[in-house]
Amino acid sequence: MSNPVIQQQIEYYRLRANEYDEWLYRVGRYDRGTALNQQWFDEIAIVQSALHQLEPVDHILELACGTGIWTQELLKLGEKITAIDASAEVIELNRQKLNSPQVTYHQLDLFQWEPKEKYDLVFFSFWLSHVPSSLLTAFLQKV
Repeated sequence: MSNPVIQQQIEYYRLRANEYDEWLYRVGRYDRGTALNQQWFDEIAIVQSALHQLEPVDHILELACGTGIWTQELLKLGEKITAIDASAEVIELNRQKLNSPQVTYHQLDLFQWEPKEKYDLVFFSFWLSHVPSSLLTAFLQKV
């Protein structure tokens, strides 16, 4: 049986799929002013820098791939990417943005999913903060 908190999160991201990039890039109503925006972008740059320091790999698993913001960075690192998200809407935006034969998409609830193969790298970013504490240990063991 699916967790109601998870179902609420899935619905929330389905509904805001078209504005997610605006939030990340601090556009329009998400603009927090020059200083706070710069702090935000500096923090994102730290993650990008760490990612770019990794050695190239064959197969990457991206959990909660969203609209492709991090998928585009992972394409610089991996030969192929399996991108998973519970929202068909963000997957479609990701697919349109990247249009890459290197990326295979799967729409599913990560808490119900069981991996069938091993990956060279597993990546997830902002999504980790959405994992309910009651599911964190099981999720990390799966990863």
